[in-house]
Amino acid sequence: MKKVLEKKGGFDADKIETRRKEMEQMIFQRYESDMFKVKVVYWIFFVLCLGMMAGGYIGLRSADNTKTMLCWVIFFMIGFNSTILMKLWYWVVDTKHNVLKEMKQLELQIAALAGKESPAES
Repeated sequence: MKKVLEKKGGFDADKIETRRKEMEQMIFQRYESDMFKVKVVYWIFFVLCLGMMAGGYIGLRSADNTKTMLCWVIFFMIGFNSTILMKLWYWVVDTKHNVLKEMKQLELQIAALAGKESPAES
C-alpha cells in the first residue's frame, strides 16, 4: 500500500490547472491579435476619412462659385459619414470578437466542469 501511495504517477491538479491557464492565455492572445489588426485597419481608414473632411473644408473655403462649393460640401460629407460608418463597423467587430472570446471561455469552463463530474476510470 505504501508503494502505491508513494508512486508519483497519479493525478496532478497543478499540472491540469497550468494547462487550463495556458489554453485560456492562448485564446486570449489569439483574439487580442485579431483585434489589433482590426484597430490598425480602423485607424488607417479613419485618418483617410479625416483627410477627406479636411480637404473638403479647405476646398470649400477656397471655392469661388456655387457649383464648386457644392462639390466640396459633398466631398466633406462623404468623409464625415465615412467616419461614422467606420466607428459603427469597429463597434460591431469589437462586440463580435468579445462574444466569441466569452463563448470560448464558457466552452472551456463547461469542459472543465464535465471533466470534474465524470467518475475516475480505474
